[in-house]
Amino acid sequence: MKAALVTGASGFLGSSLVAILCERGVRVRALVRPTSDLRRLSGLGAEIVRGDVCDLAALREAARGQQVVFHAAAKVPDWGPRREFFRANLDGTRNLVAACQDASVERLVHVSSMTVLGLPRQGAAVDEQSPYDPSPHDAYTTSKIEAEKLVLQANGQRGLSTVAVRPGAIWGPGDPSVAPRIAALLRRRRAVYIGRASNQLALSHVDNLILGLRLAAETPAAAGQVYHLTDGEAVTAREVIDGLAALLGKARPRWSVPFFVIYLAAATMEGVARLLCRRSPPPFTRYGVRLMASDCRYDNRKAERELGFRPTVSFRQGLAALAGHL
Repeated sequence: MKAALVTGASGFLGSSLVAILCERGVRVRALVRPTSDLRRLSGLGAEIVRGDVCDLAALREAARGQQVVFHAAAKVPDWGPRREFFRANLDGTRNLVAACQDASVERLVHVSSMTVLGLPRQGAAVDEQSPYDPSPHDAYTTSKIEAEKLVLQANGQRGLSTVAVRPGAIWGPGDPSVAPRIAALLRRRRAVYIGRASNQLALSHVDNLILGLRLAAETPAAAGQVYHLTDGEAVTAREVIDGLAALLGKARPRWSVPFFVIYLAAATMEGVARLLCRRSPPPFTRYGVRLMASDCRYDNRKAERELGFRPTVSFRQGLAALAGHL
């Protein structure tokens, strides 16, 4: 890989990917919105290009001369108008596919999400053959399903090969949402366990995910494929919460609350927040509750077999590295 464009380059995943690619000698073009904070990209050596994934002309210019495009731009937070999720996640992806084809890009690596499978709570193992969530509960999931389908359908069209990778909850130093939100609840003594909290969570440490993204870009046989890229460990919600509490020197939650009770509370908080026209999410959201209550074993074996993917950062190592970042 000689030249690569990274969309969403000012974000947590995007900036981390830019840093690794630059270290490896790749000529990196970083696409950022005009209003983006560029501190994460400072001094990395990437070419900064300002634009929006909904601006086809800007995308065509950004994609020109690139061998690989990593599509990390998305509206990820679990809060906001439905139209914003579809504009960024679906319309933006459609524009990027067209721009890649117009610019003769060789490969597009699309960052999808495990949420497209619906955040199951039955503890079953799922792989890349498992069906999409037939009745998504939120705009983020719906938009990511449609975007992933669009990317896969584009494989082989006009010389473009495409790959979709599905991470779990992306975490690590600099994570702006997953660990910090739990940490904030622990500091305010508002954190609770959902049920017994023995459910297994799908986690993707940013370093492990970037390794998988690079392999997806560089493996010829990956064209047209979907890959699960998680940390490959059985980590429970209780272990995550207790680990963060220990790291912060805070008390563990005292209460366990049934799923339906906290889900109803989250729905109520969302309703109040909407009535007050708040732009920031409430302490609990329905999506956040479903994410923390999900119980599933996501199978990495396809990525291991076809890409040679082997996670290098364990949960314990990743947790220790969060010290000073929360």
